[in-house]
Amino acid sequence: MRADSVTRLCGWAGLLGAILVGIGEFSMQFTPHGGIEDVKAYAYFNDISASRLSFGHFIAVLSAPLYILGYWFLSKQLEPANRRLGTIFFLIGAYAFAIGTAWIGQRFFIASTVHEIANGQPLAPLLGLFSDHNEPFVNVLRVAMILVSGIWIYLILGGKTNFPKWMSLFSPIILLAIMFGLYFFKTTIGLYVFPIAMNAAHFILFGLALWTTKNL
Repeated sequence: MRADSVTRLCGWAGLLGAILVGIGEFSMQFTPHGGIEDVKAYAYFNDISASRLSFGHFIAVLSAPLYILGYWFLSKQLEPANRRLGTIFFLIGAYAFAIGTAWIGQRFFIASTVHEIANGQPLAPLLGLFSDHNEPFVNVLRVAMILVSGIWIYLILGGKTNFPKWMSLFSPIILLAIMFGLYFFKTTIGLYVFPIAMNAAHFILFGLALWTTKNL
């Protein structure tokens, strides 16, 4: 198999990862009542059944590493502009989603603790301990998205990557900001995309990246 075919296959793996992790995270976190921004009491978990949590946990954790392959594909499209920055882009993205896998892997245990508290168990201090050791991971992921987005925009606007310049508008952090905005402005679509904001953003990112490079 040619090297460019393998690289492109990594792009499809990233797209598949965004879909599967999105399905898993939606199963674990979506509730029609919203409230997912609550990172102290996590009351929204009481609306989600144990079976949904278990299904989402396994599919999300097992699929999350596919993001690393997706970032390898993206980095190869950026490398014609600057090989070193393309490599840095990949390393930051890969590290971010390794941390992201750890974050999503703990959501099941936090949710299970919330269920036990609702059943009368005195576990609020334990929930706080779990939260303090879980939420920083997603903040690392968000900071990493700012860094890779800066590289993304800088290299694409330079005009020497495999992407058209308009792709600079579809950096991860811009897409995430749109997802957050849709939720906090209380749109209907925002209620559905906010629990999977990172996955929805990367579904768009990987999909457009594959489409715009299909003839290379």
